[in-house]
Amino acid sequence: MFKSFDQTFKFCTLAMAIALIYPNKNNIKKRLLCFGLLIISNLIQLYWFIVNIFESLIRLDMANITRHITVAIIVILFLFKTVYCICYGEKLGNLLNTISNDMIEANDKEEDFKNVMEKYIKKAKIGEIVWTILPGFLAMQYPLFAAICLIYDNITADYPQRYMVHEVEVPHLSNVQDDTPYFEFIFVMSLYTVMCLIPNFIGLEGFFCISTTHMCVKLKYVSCTIQKAFNDTTTSFELHNKIRDAIKRHQEALQFYEDLQNFFEPWLFAIFIMTSTCLSFNLYQISTLTSFDPKYVTFCITIVMHTYITCIFSSNLTQCAEEMTMDLYNAPWENRSDVIATKYLIFMIAKAQHSLQLGGYGVVVYNMELFVSIMKTSYSFYTLITSK
Repeated sequence: MFKSFDQTFKFCTLAMAIALIYPNKNNIKKRLLCFGLLIISNLIQLYWFIVNIFESLIRLDMANITRHITVAIIVILFLFKTVYCICYGEKLGNLLNTISNDMIEANDKEEDFKNVMEKYIKKAKIGEIVWTILPGFLAMQYPLFAAICLIYDNITADYPQRYMVHEVEVPHLSNVQDDTPYFEFIFVMSLYTVMCLIPNFIGLEGFFCISTTHMCVKLKYVSCTIQKAFNDTTTSFELHNKIRDAIKRHQEALQFYEDLQNFFEPWLFAIFIMTSTCLSFNLYQISTLTSFDPKYVTFCITIVMHTYITCIFSSNLTQCAEEMTMDLYNAPWENRSDVIATKYLIFMIAKAQHSLQLGGYGVVVYNMELFVSIMKTSYSFYTLITSK
C-alpha cells in the first residue's frame, strides 16, 4: 500500500534530481561538476545582469534597481539552495531515508495507522502538486509574456517592438540588441536561464511540505499507539510494553523534528529576507507603472503564495504537536488504574507540551502570524522606498 519516497513523490524526486540536490554520496563530485558547468553556461547572462544592476545603482534609477534586484533575489536563492543542499546532502538524505522507511514500515501496521498515513500522504501530495505548478508558472510567465507581446505586435503593428524575457541593456550590443540574430540569441539564452531555475524550487520547496507533513504522521502515530495501548491490552505487562514503544516512537519523532529544523533553518531564514524584499520591490514596480502589467502582478501574487504555503505547512505541524497533548490525555487511562502506566503518560504529556515550531535562527518563527507580519512589513518597506 505504501512505497518509498521516490516512488510516492515522483515529481519532487525528479525535480531534486534534475536540480542536482537529490542526496547521493556516490555522485557528489559529478553533481558539483554539473553545477559548475551550469554556472559557466549562464555566465554571459549573469555578466549582463550584474552590469545592468551596477549601472542602475550609479544612476540611482530606482525603477530599474527594483526590477533587476527582484529577479536577482530569485537567482541568489537558487544558488544558495543548490550549494547548501550539495554541501549538506547527508542531513537531507537522513530526512529522506526516515520518510521512506516509515512509509514502508506502515505496511505492517494496524489499519488505524494506515489510515493516518494515507490521510497525510494525500496532504503532502497537495503540497507537492502546488510546488510543481507554482515555480513553473512564475518562471515561464516571463518568456510567455514576451512571446505573446511579440506575436501580437508582429500581427498588428507596422514596426513591431521587440520584447525580451527580462529587459536589459546588453553591454557592447545595446545599439543592435533588437536586431537579428542578436535578439534571438539573447531571447534563447534568457529562456535557458529560466528553465535552469525551475527544478530547484519544485524540489526543495516540495520536500519541505512533504517532510513537515510526515512529522505530523509521526506524532499521530504516537497518539494512536497510546489509545490502542489502553483500549486493546488486557494485562499490565502488555500495557507497559505498548507505552514504552510509544515513548520510543515519540523520541524518534522529536529527533526527526530536530533534524528537520536544523536542515531547513538557513533556508527558512533566507526566504524570509528575500521574499519580503522581493514583495516590496514588486509593489514598488506596480505603483510606478502607468498601465496594468500582468507580469509584475503575477510575480507579486506568486511571492505571497510562496510565503503563505511555507507558513501554513509549518503552522499545521505546530497545531498537530499541540493536539497531541489532548490526544494523550483523552486516552482511557482512568479505566485501568495502573499507576506506572499513568506516570508514563504524565511524562509524555509534559514532553508533548513543548511547542514544535520551525523558524530561522531565532529571528523568525513560521506560522500564520508571521505571514500577516510579512505582508505588513513589506507594505511598510514599500511606503518607505516610495516616499519623496
